[in-house]
Amino acid sequence: MKVQNYEIFEIHASYCRALASSKRLAIMACLDRREMSVTELSECLEVPLSTVSRHLSVMKNKHLVTSRQEGTKVFYKPADKRIVEACQLIRTVLIDGMKRRGELALEINPLEIITDD
Repeated sequence: MKVQNYEIFEIHASYCRALASSKRLAIMACLDRREMSVTELSECLEVPLSTVSRHLSVMKNKHLVTSRQEGTKVFYKPADKRIVEACQLIRTVLIDGMKRRGELALEINPLEIITDD
């Protein structure tokens, strides 16, 4: 067995580094519900607009999200739904492992982390 091309692993690692932030993962979870503006994301995450904008810039540069302008507002959505699905899968594995080890007493559904309140 031999790895033929390390470049794809370098690109993969770069992609994962762009998601290696709790705020960016939360942004992806919010955007899974619907397309959102920076203001809406700021309210959803309860962080300043500047923080959301900075994270969205990183995510857009790595092609994790796309944007469209409507008047003066810019709306964001995942560039590919599979990105969100991959994040959900990792959260499910994490939560299941925590339950097995007794580190998690609550019943948490990884698909219901974002509420409509």
